[in-house]
Amino acid sequence: MPTIEQHNEHYKLLNMKKILVLFAATLLIQVAAFAQKPKEVSEKDVAVRIIKDFQSKAKGATGVKWYQIDSTTFRAVYTDSEGDPMAMQFNNKGFETHYIIRPEHYTAAIKDTVKNNYHGYTINEVYIRKVKGVYSYQVCIAKKKGILWWRKEADPKLLNFDTSGKFLGE
Repeated sequence: MPTIEQHNEHYKLLNMKKILVLFAATLLIQVAAFAQKPKEVSEKDVAVRIIKDFQSKAKGATGVKWYQIDSTTFRAVYTDSEGDPMAMQFNNKGFETHYIIRPEHYTAAIKDTVKNNYHGYTINEVYIRKVKGVYSYQVCIAKKKGILWWRKEADPKLLNFDTSGKFLGE
């Protein structure tokens, strides 16, 4: 018959195994959460109506890459006929045009808002968004987490500004 010490040792081992399994499950869930980014898809994976709509609106587009944002939303990233980076996003409700702004042209209001109100965040992308003829700025920011070769974006946010640079919120 086992002694009380052996019995206690057995339960300690079982508890440690449970903790290890919970830790591994938590780690797996976090990795899966980080992996949920738009995935690049080929043109054949995009609905024909979206391809035709894009081609009619973005004449002269080159270097087109398609991304699937979710089950009904696709984004085309391309270079326009004047050599400027652009993007269009299509879903069941319509489309948006994104005029991508190069980092050297970010406005002071945008840079200051991120610096002063979102400590630890970096700007990933800024674009002028056009929806139904209305223009605004959208700024994609995120924290960088991890070590060296395994750096991931954490806690991404999408900030909205009007065309004068006034912060409108997340």
